[in-house]
Amino acid sequence: MTVPTHLQYTRDHYWIRIEGNEAVVGLTEIGLLAWGMVLFIELPERGAVLGQGDYAGSLETAENEHDLLAPLSGEVIAVNMLLERAVMMLIESPYDKGWLFRVACSEPSELEQLWDAQTYASSYSFD
Repeated sequence: MTVPTHLQYTRDHYWIRIEGNEAVVGLTEIGLLAWGMVLFIELPERGAVLGQGDYAGSLETAENEHDLLAPLSGEVIAVNMLLERAVMMLIESPYDKGWLFRVACSEPSELEQLWDAQTYASSYSFD
């Protein structure tokens, strides 16, 4: 499984790519494989203002439904609408075409809570 070193991570299987004061948010390959086959995804609306931990959408798999919670506070400035029609992009390209949404970060101190790739990878078994 891939854990790109140029990204940052949360314990809840989100990856974050920081671009200035914006953050691109996606789901890690480890998380997606643990949850199973994705059937449907609901993403936040563009313009939504989210606090860290707020409900941002949901992901339905063959076995369960998972709430997507905002890993960072800020306004949603872009949403990957293609995922709603082609959820397989999450599995096929989780770190590129499978991004979820982009947030204009409003709480820079939250970035200090993110993990580097080594910390994230060592926290989950690859068995």
